[in-house]
Amino acid sequence: MKFLRTIFRETDETGPAGSQVETGPDPVMAALAELEVKRLREALAAASPPPAREAEPEPTLPTAIARPSRVVKAKAPLPEGVAPPSRGIWDLEGDDAPLPAAEPAVSAAPPRRPTRTKTRVLGFESQPSAVVPLFDSIESPAIAPAAPAPGKGYAMFPAGWLVVKDGPGKGASFALSQGISQIGRGLDQTVSLDFGDMAISRRNHAAIAYDPETHAFYVGHGGKSNLVRLNGHPLLATETAADGDEIQIGETTLVLKVLCSPEFNWSSFEAEGDGHDMAIA
Repeated sequence: MKFLRTIFRETDETGPAGSQVETGPDPVMAALAELEVKRLREALAAASPPPAREAEPEPTLPTAIARPSRVVKAKAPLPEGVAPPSRGIWDLEGDDAPLPAAEPAVSAAPPRRPTRTKTRVLGFESQPSAVVPLFDSIESPAIAPAAPAPGKGYAMFPAGWLVVKDGPGKGASFALSQGISQIGRGLDQTVSLDFGDMAISRRNHAAIAYDPETHAFYVGHGGKSNLVRLNGHPLLATETAADGDEIQIGETTLVLKVLCSPEFNWSSFEAEGDGHDMAIA
């Protein structure tokens, strides 16, 4: 205690005499200095460019999240002598299954037409036989050809003929018999002028008739648009035709050749049993 009292006493004695009052800095000057420092910092910051900002790395997902994969569990080895259990089809996993084969590329070329493959078996070719048959094949007797039918225009006891004098079919002749004979391009016509003259109608362009009672010929038109001319004059009504008269239809000219007349006709032989004017075709 005495020691402490001595120290305190010395302190009290030396304190007020040896101590100097220290004065702090002027607050006005301190504020001005602080403002000057702040101004200098702002000027430096405005003059110098800001430091380049480093590019932030792109966030990468963990492998387990970016690409989910199957966790393969390690299987403990089986003890010796123990066979592994059989696996069913439901135990196969997606990764263990074989990948499907890639589809072949389709070529742009057009598909070729499939060709027929010919197979040839060796040893089965037909060989000429050297065996002579015991019985010759009996040849079937040849069928005798039928007698030709009378040609078109063929008639028994004709009364006259129409002959193509000029135009397509020049030289063709057609026999006329009792009754009406139609003239046209059709094959069913008595006088079938199917020689290429398209101005002639197919059926009944004109008609010529033989009257067995008067033994005279008459010519008439069939009412077609193309005119029928008798000796150069339009045939507008039925007129009598004589030997040598010409009938013109289109580009075809027909001439009438008369056989039966009042002087000669088939009915004059009726008393002998041969006379009639009926055509037997």
